[in-house]
Amino acid sequence: MRLSALLDPAILPAYVSSGARIARRALRGHVRHAGSTEEIVGAVLERCWDGDRYAASGGQFRQFWARDFGFSAPALMRLGHGDRVDASLDWALSAWGRAGRITTTIFPGRRPADVWDYGVDSLPLVLRALRAAPSGERLVSVHAALLATEVRRFGSVVVDPASGLVGTGRRLSTHRDTVATACNAYANAMVASLERDLRETGWFPAPFARGSADRLVAAFWRGDHFAEGPRGGVDADLVTGDANVVPFWLGVVPDDLGAAAMLAAIEAAGLADPLPLRYSAAPSRDADRVQRVFVPDYQGTAIWTSLGAMAIEISLRVDPDRGARWLRGHLDVVERDGTVWEVLDRSLMPYRGRVGLWRADEAMLWGALLLDLARRDPGRGRAGPPDPTDDGPAQGRPMA
Repeated sequence: MRLSALLDPAILPAYVSSGARIARRALRGHVRHAGSTEEIVGAVLERCWDGDRYAASGGQFRQFWARDFGFSAPALMRLGHGDRVDASLDWALSAWGRAGRITTTIFPGRRPADVWDYGVDSLPLVLRALRAAPSGERLVSVHAALLATEVRRFGSVVVDPASGLVGTGRRLSTHRDTVATACNAYANAMVASLERDLRETGWFPAPFARGSADRLVAAFWRGDHFAEGPRGGVDADLVTGDANVVPFWLGVVPDDLGAAAMLAAIEAAGLADPLPLRYSAAPSRDADRVQRVFVPDYQGTAIWTSLGAMAIEISLRVDPDRGARWLRGHLDVVERDGTVWEVLDRSLMPYRGRVGLWRADEAMLWGALLLDLARRDPGRGRAGPPDPTDDGPAQGRPMA
């Protein structure tokens, strides 16, 4: 993690505000919402909405994150939040347009910054959200200059023209953003997602050679799972959670490549014990020094509910019994605690760092993924299917 990123003027105020919210929760406990999954996640999404855009959470991460929003946008659409998806994208693209770049995060005052490095998933997930949004075509037209520039920048920053894979010369920010990352399966899945969306929409020419999905499979697929690193690399045999679920969840590889075998492999590796999904079975040796001291398992062996929801969605397609079991487990935690936790520990309690200085965030926007899955299983989620005529909820109040 670069010191300059830690000290970015856009980020500095967030240390104070997020720290204050963490301290307040330590004293008062988290905000507990009553009711069913439908009612709890509905209240969580209201807390994430500030009247202009969705924050990553209604807890401590009250900034706009391209990653969290991009993960959640299609599910939010299916839940009837189309107007808010449009508004969030317009708000974010306008802020990025003034800064001249798309970043991982937009902080209060509409100040964009990358946490902690250039986000390999920022642009691909923004385009994914634009494809889902009701006004996506219009927003692409309005913000075409910015998006075209960012597509070209992605090609120059991310992709090695010789191999067509993600380059190894620069650290990139991913979902696992406190761990040093370059050419891994997650990053290459994002390249494949971007290529697919550019090709299918015709919005902009791809700035790298076609065939990203084929290169992903050739370099990372091992017959029953994706390895963290490419063949011949340091992590060529390492099984990690994000490496495996993201390519199938994004749809850049077909389920018949081996999705069912992949789910069995991550379960055998202990990544779904007791629920999905952990990044790894052991703390990462590549985590930055601050993480290793204070939160050694935060992006290592802790259970991430975002990745868990992705694993569940894949499993419901190819191994419904396993998917139903995993979904029941996650919804039980939501209903037990009245919120959607960011990260869980081995006992399915919210993750805490050493000496209690870090607590898992609450009220996550990606709870939309779990509610969307619950609506597909009305008996378990106690929620019926979304009304296709619903234009979305009324505008919420700004967050405190």
